[in-house]
Formats: sequence, C-alpha cells, structure tokens
Amino acid sequence: MLKKIVLLALLIIPMGAIAQEKIAYFNSADVITAMPEYTQMMDSLQRTQTAIESELNVLREEYEKKYNAFMAEADKLVENIKVRRMQELQDIEDRAQTFQQQSQQKMMQVQQDLLKPIQQKVKSALDAIGEENNFAYIIEVSNLVFINAKSIDATPLVKKRLGLK
Repeated sequence: MLKKIVLLALLIIPMGAIAQEKIAYFNSADVITAMPEYTQMMDSLQRTQTAIESELNVLREEYEKKYNAFMAEADKLVENIKVRRMQELQDIEDRAQTFQQQSQQKMMQVQQDLLKPIQQKVKSALDAIGEENNFAYIIEVSNLVFINAKSIDATPLVKKRLGLK
C-alpha cells in the first residue's frame, strides 16, 4: 500500500510541475510579413523574377522568329538544311526549358538565402521573449490544433521586440 502511494505521488508531482510551465504561441507569418526586411526580400525576388521572364521572352522571340522563317521556306529547303533548322529550333526549346528549370532552382535558393536572416532575427526575438517571460515553449500557431483562451499570444511581444507595428 505504501509503495502504491509513493508511486502515485511520484507520478503526480511531475504533472504539477508541467502544469506550472508557461506556454505561448505566435504567428510567424504575421510577424515576418510586417518586417521591412520581408518587403526588401519580396522586392528582390520580384526583380529576379522579372529578369528571368525577360530572358525567357528573348528565347521565345528567337524561337518564333526562326520558326516563322522556317515555315515560310520549308517547301523550298534542301533536306539537310531542313534538318539543321529543325535542330536549331529544338536547341532553342531545350535551352529555354533548361533555363526555366535552373531559374526556378535559383529563385528558390535566393528566397532561402534572403529568408534565413529574417528567420534568425525572429528566432533571436523569440529566445529573448521566452527568457524574459519564463515561457517553457513558444509554439508556431500554424502547428496548433487548439488554442485555449488562457494561452498567451506572444506575437505582439515579438513585434514589439522587433520594433514592428
């Protein structure tokens, strides 16, 4: 009987300690999109996207020009010249496809590189807020299924720490 009471006490004590821990949540999207660095990142990504689209348009125009010229002369061309011109058209298509794939990868890499310091800044703010307020955890709101009305929203604290409105 004494063993059961001791065992029960050992199980209940940690539960009481867990119940005392403060847990907060925050909305990273709300914080990050309010940061001036985010606006700069989006501007940079837009400029990169515009440059990529411009280059793709050059390739499209080159293809259309050669395609139209080929179609206008196709009946009059010798077979080996026809084959060479068709190969030129295929080469342009291949270059455009390769460029587009590489550009998508480059855009993803640029986005990751630009987002990394923003995320680090938010993490530093979260670390400081967690220490100042004795939070055991600060959880991203998008991962939560249920938020109790007594839960603490750390989003305003993070925004204040970062000097955001």
